[in-house]
Amino acid sequence: MPRSLLGISLSSLAVVFGVLTGVLVKQLGSEVNIITVLFYRFLFSLPILFLLAICVRGWHFLQINQRRIMLFRVIFGCCGITFWFLSLRHMPLGMATSLFQSSVIFITLLSPIFLGERVGLYRWSAVLTGLSGVLIITNPFSGDMSWYFLYGIGAALSGAVLSLLLRQLGKGDAPSSVAIWYNLVGFAGLSAIVLALPEQLNSINQAVIFDLILLGVIGAGLQIVLTTAYRYSDAVFVASMRYLQMPVSGVVGYFLFAEVMSQTEIVGALIIISSCLVIAWRELVRSREVNQPGI
Repeated sequence: MPRSLLGISLSSLAVVFGVLTGVLVKQLGSEVNIITVLFYRFLFSLPILFLLAICVRGWHFLQINQRRIMLFRVIFGCCGITFWFLSLRHMPLGMATSLFQSSVIFITLLSPIFLGERVGLYRWSAVLTGLSGVLIITNPFSGDMSWYFLYGIGAALSGAVLSLLLRQLGKGDAPSSVAIWYNLVGFAGLSAIVLALPEQLNSINQAVIFDLILLGVIGAGLQIVLTTAYRYSDAVFVASMRYLQMPVSGVVGYFLFAEVMSQTEIVGALIIISSCLVIAWRELVRSREVNQPGI
């Protein structure tokens, strides 16, 4: 299979896995508390990730060189997945996904501070436009505003910091080892909470355990697919493909959960998508200018 076609296939699969994650979390609903969902999500993702890491790195699969950055990756990763799952529980699937995917806007805001990257006029304009889309969706000046949108903002901010940390980790550590440590420490932390507060772990029936197993498998698959996609496609292309998750989630939420976004929320989501695509386009142009050989 041509590399370009493989990259498109993997990026599309990442979109499918992302939407399925949202569907499963919403389907579990209030029957299972967030501690239980996260506990089993980490537990059932570990076997697949261990097998992958051993196949890729052999018995050095746990070796990490940038331990301090890895620690922050675990912290922000756990914060991000918690906020993401909470936003899915309390908000329409399309709205929660739009807020979460707006992380690229915050990445652009933070990159001059943490990475020393220069942000030009086009990207600053796209950032300001995207932030206006976030304001339109959350409508913070409305009297009947729901504060649940803070979960979505928290997921986006955590995801932005996480992306910057992963850029640094990618320079000196294997993605499979990074994924193992993140999920292993996340599972260990949740196990400690469950041991200290055993009542937090819900008793679950057969139907629910199947959803939880699937959630863990898809979580592992999403990490593997995204990591592999970046090997076969330009990073900007992979990121742009992931924005398809926003409209797809809105359609899926409508048909599966009878969720209807208002016209204002749809406008806000479209603004976010447009600004993210502009940022991705400018990143592509900038990378080509940097890589262009001198004349």
